[in-house]
Amino acid sequence: MQLYKVVDSERGWDLVRGEYLPGCRWAAAPSFSGCPVDPGNLGKVIFDEERMSLVRALQEPGVCSPELPGYVFHERRAEIEYLSAGEGVASYPDGSSHPVAAGDCLFHREGQPHRLLCTGGEGLELCVGLNGTDSERYPGQLGQSRGEWKPDVPYREEGGYRVLPAGRGPDWDGWGPGCQLTLTCESPGLTSARALVGPEAAFAGGFCQNDGADEMALVVGGEGLLLLPDRILPLCKNTAYYLFAGQPYKLAATGGALELFVYWSVSSTGEIGRRESELAF
Repeated sequence: MQLYKVVDSERGWDLVRGEYLPGCRWAAAPSFSGCPVDPGNLGKVIFDEERMSLVRALQEPGVCSPELPGYVFHERRAEIEYLSAGEGVASYPDGSSHPVAAGDCLFHREGQPHRLLCTGGEGLELCVGLNGTDSERYPGQLGQSRGEWKPDVPYREEGGYRVLPAGRGPDWDGWGPGCQLTLTCESPGLTSARALVGPEAAFAGGFCQNDGADEMALVVGGEGLLLLPDRILPLCKNTAYYLFAGQPYKLAATGGALELFVYWSVSSTGEIGRRESELAF
């Protein structure tokens, strides 16, 4: 069984199989309560796995997701969103509004209503990780009945969301020399961090693997390589990988630092089970 997937998410090209992925292409967001589909709000599903999924989204200037004055919530899935470009305002039913910009992170627990308005002159780019399959993100089928929030619907008033500014969070040394990880969020079934991989990481040790967790990541800056026992795959901006638990691998930067948004399918870093692989590098 192949335990890895690598995708050029911009083109929707599977770098392992050498073919286009029909589901990995930009599509307009579905309507909310009969509102027209908004072509200024686009999304694509990169990975849709049992334990985690990865989605990219684009919002044009002035576009709100969902349309004002509504909120959206996902009954079955929590999500961790990174802003990779642009700026906006995240709003919640408790009356709070939070300016956000590239590098910031948003966490939404299952059932938490939220909305995001693009306020900058350039569009918003989002990287969204989910703690399960994207097809269960919404009630019913994918893209249908996303659930516009109503005042009488209960939701998690405390701990239902977090706004995590760029550069905030504890450092985690789980990847060893040459790698800098800033932990952003630990939540049920989904943990995430910002990662910088320096050129020196390629010379530190051999393959590693995660025995307790799947790992997925989106490259948001730099260039590098994903080294696997049977092949070497190039990494650049908007390349994404998914590694199932037990897959040996190694990351290397080839031009400056490789910058990634990384997710694991567990509730804390202590459950990842990272160790050096028995396979020689």
